[in-house]
Amino acid sequence: MTEQGQAAGAHKTWMGRHRNAINVFSNWVGFGFAAVVNFFLSPVVVRYLGNTGYGVWVLTGTLTGYLGLLDLGVRGAASRYVAKLYTQADHKGSSQVVSSALGIFAVGGVLAIVVAAILAFGVLGIFHIPAEFQSQARIVLLLTGVSVATSLLGGVFGGVLTGLQRFDISNVIEMLGVALRAVTFVLALKAGQGIVALAWLNVALSLLTGLANLAASLHFYPQLEIRGSHCTREALRMIFSFSAYFFLLVAANRIVLFADVIVIGIFLPVSMITFFAIASNLINYARTLLSGIWTATTPLASSLEASGAQEDLRRMLLSRVRFASLLMLPIGITFLLRGRSFIGLWMGPSYAEPSGMVLQILTVYMLITSGNLISNATMLGISKHKTVAPVAMSEAFCKLALSVALIHSYGIYGVAWGTTIPSVVVGTLFWPWYVRRTLQIPLRSYALAVWGRPFFAAAPYALVTFLVEKYWLASHLALFFVQVALVLPLALAGYWFVCFTRAERQHYAELYLQPMKKALRLA
Repeated sequence: MTEQGQAAGAHKTWMGRHRNAINVFSNWVGFGFAAVVNFFLSPVVVRYLGNTGYGVWVLTGTLTGYLGLLDLGVRGAASRYVAKLYTQADHKGSSQVVSSALGIFAVGGVLAIVVAAILAFGVLGIFHIPAEFQSQARIVLLLTGVSVATSLLGGVFGGVLTGLQRFDISNVIEMLGVALRAVTFVLALKAGQGIVALAWLNVALSLLTGLANLAASLHFYPQLEIRGSHCTREALRMIFSFSAYFFLLVAANRIVLFADVIVIGIFLPVSMITFFAIASNLINYARTLLSGIWTATTPLASSLEASGAQEDLRRMLLSRVRFASLLMLPIGITFLLRGRSFIGLWMGPSYAEPSGMVLQILTVYMLITSGNLISNATMLGISKHKTVAPVAMSEAFCKLALSVALIHSYGIYGVAWGTTIPSVVVGTLFWPWYVRRTLQIPLRSYALAVWGRPFFAAAPYALVTFLVEKYWLASHLALFFVQVALVLPLALAGYWFVCFTRAERQHYAELYLQPMKKALRLA
């Protein structure tokens, strides 16, 4: 065999053995790319639209964000069953699931446009929107309804790629969409356009992304057949048996994700949404890195369950909840100790205090719930989410009620606490208990993996970060990132020696470093 053939063979073997690692890494690249692009795009959009214009843009997006509930959990069901049926080589079953999901979303798309019209002409008046933005907001709502309709249909094929565990392809498509969105948004804003033009661009990009997902799905799953005759009663029943409870989880997540903006829009001037959104966007950017693990966990859990590998499933869960906490801790510590300075450098001094305080409160929520998101994804993969659904709905309504109760006295800070407090309670009490009940993982093992060892290992990083903020204030954003980069090795060293045993360190070195070095030598 030639050296080139040996190199190709080594690369192919490495790719096959490390598909899960590749999926997680590609998700990190994809989500990280989106976070970086949106990070630099946000100040531009705020600057051109102004606090009120940006607040209206966020509010209309939030209102139509609830149209995503028309997903009904169907995409998650399609992804889960494609993963399972593909593993079992039941391609006819996969075709029936995908075709039935498309039939459901065709109806859902029509409903999305109808509901958007109702929001535009029947609900918008309850918010504190200035008169000069009223007509623009209505048009944006209608256009976003069309965008949601196209996203529902295209999302089925995104679910197919997820079920096939081809996150690399899915992420390339998403990254191209994010880049195109950023470029077209900046060009439109510099040309003097406003929120209506941005809404038109979202419609076009949603359509392009859906077509790209369709083409990729048919290429990587040639046995998949999309036909009206494949939309069967049995497939519909199978989808809804899974998606009914998954829908409750999605609904709870939507309430948590969007209720804050709705509450602020009803009780406070719409410009206050901008100050809250700056902080919540940072939390969302950080959690996109976590999504790299979360989205790859559900299909992997489905495959492990289908193979009967219960012990591997337990090891996978503990490993991934630990990595989730390890990933979020440096970001969370930086937000807690240096968040106000960072926002002042990023968005401007006028945003540092209000948005910085909101960021610190929401960071508590982020740190407590990071590992639990992986547990949630695992329960979805093994269809053990029925108990989770009512708990998530109760948590969501508690957040909504508490935010409404606190906003009168504490403004946007009260809304942030309303989001955080219920999540801390559920995260520390429910999830350790449910993981033990479902997978027989001891409470102590779970708590140490999610919070104990990661938090202890990150203590030196937290101490030095505090000292840097006190004695070495950054004068510009580039210096801020340099400071974080200089301190970050303390967190990595703590993780390596505190969170991993000697056997684990040796295992990871042999599993990832040595094969990569060998492949490079052969190349």
